[in-house]
Amino acid sequence: MSKKFNDTDLINVKSISNGSVGYTLPDTGIKRTWNTGETKKIPFGELRSFSYMPGGIFALTNLLCIEDKDAIDAILNVNMEPEYFYTEEDIRKVLFEGSIDEFADFLDFAPEGALSIAKDLAVKGKLPDVRKREMLGKKTGLNINNAIMVNDIMDAEDEETTEADAPKKRRVEIEQKEEAKEEAPKRRTSYKVVEKK
Repeated sequence: MSKKFNDTDLINVKSISNGSVGYTLPDTGIKRTWNTGETKKIPFGELRSFSYMPGGIFALTNLLCIEDKDAIDAILNVNMEPEYFYTEEDIRKVLFEGSIDEFADFLDFAPEGALSIAKDLAVKGKLPDVRKREMLGKKTGLNINNAIMVNDIMDAEDEETTEADAPKKRRVEIEQKEEAKEEAPKRRTSYKVVEKK
């Protein structure tokens, strides 16, 4: 039997999206925003109210993680897959170290936010497993190979820009001799003054 909650009971809710997530409850004027990986304590009653709003259930099952399983059962009345609770480190582990079957399960059962984090990690970490790149691309619609290549090009351009902005330095040291300065012919400038009539 699941636990009973009061509306004022605080529940940990974490962003499992690769971007900011938020909602507004018009009846109460409450506004909430999470950055990637941020956790907030939210009253149970507020979460229940949000679940009734358009897009609320999608956000609570794909972009935000209710970290209390009893609260999930009471609010959403669903049994969440283990991938729902994956941290960024768990996603990194299945992406770079997990077997193909573990990765396939992740792709089949992970929420949208976790897939978004996986795409970002695959591109930044240059996922070496070509099969996993193809599987992730098929699931998400992102060509991982192209994304890695574009990322490399942008990094190279950033390095070139940094080098171009740096002050120029001589590669070969030039010795200036005092004699050479004296021998150099001196320029004379002559001006002709013209009077206007």
